[in-house]
Amino acid sequence: MDLAINNAVIPDFFHMKWRKGHIGIENGNIIKISERTLTGKNVIDVEEKVVSPGLIDCHCHIESSYVTPYYFGQLIARFGTLKVVADCHEIANVAGLWGVKYFIENAKLSDISITFAASSCVPASNVTKGGGELSKDDIKALLQMDEVVALGEVMDINGVLNKSEKIMSIISLAKELKKPINGHAAGLKGEKLLTYVKMGNVSDDHESERADEIEEKLKAGLKIFLREGSAATTEISAYKLAEKYPDDMMCCTDDKTVSDIYETGHINTHLKKAVEAGLDPLLAIKLATFNGYKYYNFTGGVIEKGVPANLVVFNDLKSFEPLFVITKGALYKEKYEKFYVPDKLLHSINVVKPIVIPKLSGAVQEVVMSVKEGSLITTKEQLSQLVPIKNKSIININNNNIPEFIIDSDILKIINIDRYGRDKKASGRIKGFRLKKGAIGSSLSHDCHNIIAIGTNDNNLEKVVNKIVEIGGGLVCYNEEEFAILTLNIGGIISDDLPVNLAENIKRINRYAKELGCQFLEPFAVLSFMALEVIPHIKLTADGLFDVDLNRFL
Repeated sequence: MDLAINNAVIPDFFHMKWRKGHIGIENGNIIKISERTLTGKNVIDVEEKVVSPGLIDCHCHIESSYVTPYYFGQLIARFGTLKVVADCHEIANVAGLWGVKYFIENAKLSDISITFAASSCVPASNVTKGGGELSKDDIKALLQMDEVVALGEVMDINGVLNKSEKIMSIISLAKELKKPINGHAAGLKGEKLLTYVKMGNVSDDHESERADEIEEKLKAGLKIFLREGSAATTEISAYKLAEKYPDDMMCCTDDKTVSDIYETGHINTHLKKAVEAGLDPLLAIKLATFNGYKYYNFTGGVIEKGVPANLVVFNDLKSFEPLFVITKGALYKEKYEKFYVPDKLLHSINVVKPIVIPKLSGAVQEVVMSVKEGSLITTKEQLSQLVPIKNKSIININNNNIPEFIIDSDILKIINIDRYGRDKKASGRIKGFRLKKGAIGSSLSHDCHNIIAIGTNDNNLEKVVNKIVEIGGGLVCYNEEEFAILTLNIGGIISDDLPVNLAENIKRINRYAKELGCQFLEPFAVLSFMALEVIPHIKLTADGLFDVDLNRFL
């Protein structure tokens, strides 16, 4: 045989126990589980270490890592993630169907298995528009592809609740093809949640941060993807719910930057957190492997004769650091090669000039979008309630001289500028970034990926926006003297640079943002969600400040 793994401790998810054995691999598949040691062309004695099926990320947006699907797969393999379900609505919002098909082809270069969910909401709702759209026919074409295993997260909650013809017909397509329908029940509870699940035939959700939210959704019949991303994480106590719902919980990253992956790991992060929460390691591994494979009806997720040999050998059951990774029956060796990028993806930024920073006006002046570490939920607050008593004399909604920047109170200006040749832009107030000077900005802003920036005065904002346009898309930090930049040359949202280089550059630009006063661990990851109008409670699009709860612009 090609490879023998001797003295393995193997998880048995059917009887929920460990068993010892020796694993024989040939032609990429497991051909034998033996009670006796095996021989082969290559032999590894793992000395009673745990050998697990490859981990699965049940829902992610590859673009949030800033790398292509190929490089993404090569990177996460080192952490034991060998199966992915990617909803690539970011590239779809930039380039439409052909952009998604480019991603599907690029993913085939990877040594791991990257499958896809057909994005159901491109654009995310009917109130915004990016550079690309997916029509009902586009989604049908994707759902019929072997590489596409699900309908992507149904973010248009109001469309489902109001029985929108477009979203309901798309859901019917997925049902006909018997493919799971990924949910996006951000902020939903009670009767609205139950109606959304029933009307949308939604079968899973990843948009919960607290244990009580998660249990309510489990009781509503949803499978839950526990999320550990760069901008949003799950509270540790939620993992204990797996003892009560052992078959209904899985793992996903949703959005995780390349630097965060290098720093903290990938799905093995869930395993560490689950064990820290007091979960049995065997149950933790079940959540990260078997449950996801079963949910999507994939072959694998177990170690038995006849399944593909995609395995990870853990050093221990606390750190869950991979000792060895086996992909397609062979020891994994991380490698990266150059790949083709369509020319039109390399020239995708088209901003109407001259660039003029929009002023705050009307009721928007009194509203503040507030954001905190570890959450995508933004709260809507009143300016008059946030400014210290000594400054309240300057706050008067009827006074046209209300300051746009109140830096001492961490009340800054946020702008969103269309990057697809349309003359649209908007501004609002934001609290939480704590910049004391300068500005930061990005052309990666969910889901339309217009240019979004936060700054301490209009001049700083203008300089950041101009720099993003000049470099053809990317992340920019300006300290009023010099720029720190990270170029995202593919569609303005990802890079063709090596992951290790990107990780270092992201850490560098994050340090620059910290020097400006920002305390977020991943400030640009947080910034990227300030435009997503389907996550409560208030967001800024290029069309204006949008109240998610009221489903209208302010």
